[in-house]
Amino acid sequence: MGYPDEGLGKRGYWNTFYQDVRYDLPDEQDLMDALDLQYGQAAELLHRIRRVLAEKKRASEADFSGFEPYRDSLVGLLEGRRRYLGQMDINIQSPAVWQYYEETLDKLRSYGAAIVRLDAFGYTSKIPGRKNFMNEPETWEILGRLNQMAQARGLTLLPEVHAAYGEGQYLQLADMGFIVYDFFLPGLLIDALENHEASYLVRWAREQKAAGIRSINMLGCHDGIPLLDLKGLVPDERILALIDLLVSRGGLIKNLHGQKNLYYQVNATYYSALGTSDAKMLLARALQLFMPGKPQVWYLDLFAGENDLDAVKRSGAAGHKEINRTNLTREQMEDRLRLPIVQKQLQLLKMHNDCPAFDFDAELEIQARQDHLLSITWRKGGACARLEADLSTYAFAADTDVDGRHFHFAQEG
Repeated sequence: MGYPDEGLGKRGYWNTFYQDVRYDLPDEQDLMDALDLQYGQAAELLHRIRRVLAEKKRASEADFSGFEPYRDSLVGLLEGRRRYLGQMDINIQSPAVWQYYEETLDKLRSYGAAIVRLDAFGYTSKIPGRKNFMNEPETWEILGRLNQMAQARGLTLLPEVHAAYGEGQYLQLADMGFIVYDFFLPGLLIDALENHEASYLVRWAREQKAAGIRSINMLGCHDGIPLLDLKGLVPDERILALIDLLVSRGGLIKNLHGQKNLYYQVNATYYSALGTSDAKMLLARALQLFMPGKPQVWYLDLFAGENDLDAVKRSGAAGHKEINRTNLTREQMEDRLRLPIVQKQLQLLKMHNDCPAFDFDAELEIQARQDHLLSITWRKGGACARLEADLSTYAFAADTDVDGRHFHFAQEG
């Protein structure tokens, strides 16, 4: 949240992410004209202003010793030249906003959309003096109203809510009938592959089926890899070890709202997070497809993209997410399509799409033997899908049977 300086007759504004306040500074001549100063005085004042702004402070916090009579006039001059950049939150209480939502849902339906993601939905409700993340009951009231609008158009909503497992908000969403964004799986898969055991992964799979949770899962995405979401499911020391591992492999961490040691996500491609190992990447994809949920595939994961640090540098201070948003040319995509790691992922994705045993209402059996040996079986009607994986060697075999048609895929350790 950001607020302009008090006492200037300006209304506050909400800015959840990417707040960037800049001053269009006057020069010495401007100050001489506006405040009736000599050149030396104007130069000294401007020097002090530049110094305090470089420290990310407000102009009113500058040192005005010896220039006290000019303080209010100068601050007013500077504030009149201030610019607010980046993302700014809308006023959910405004009827114009709800009209905009109506128009947006209509447009998405006309494009053929079936599922609509509500980005950063947990920050929707804004009330002075409140925590303003998942305000209750306001957040649920807003979601209910949006859901009525979506259902009237035959659309399904996917609220994006980043919260620790231990807070249980994923269960609240599921109990209300919503599809849950599975932000636990990306970290659980890295944990299983790096520690060669799947106890937490198995626990999460069984919980989803037992509780009837419908989810959309993923590996990487346009944002970072969520790891603090695992708090309450995976021990804290194990989570911190994963964060350190991803950073050692080139991942970037950005403090949440400027608070040190509070990490929203680790920004990295999933392939780089796995140490650019084809064997790990392919097993991670197979495990994603055999876990409960509808799989979401980020294009750079599919093309085995690596951390793009040059893009980060080009984008400046707020460009950390560009590490996993590389723009691929048509020629680059055609070249990468020939890579074995890409071809094999496509084979697994086709296997999943062609087999009805992965439906939400299918029967799941999952078990871990000797910690590192994982077995997953799905059944629905006459269709069956099986995965046998060794988390220590990354060898696995995937098989499906549908109406007498058999598919087999294997990776050696």
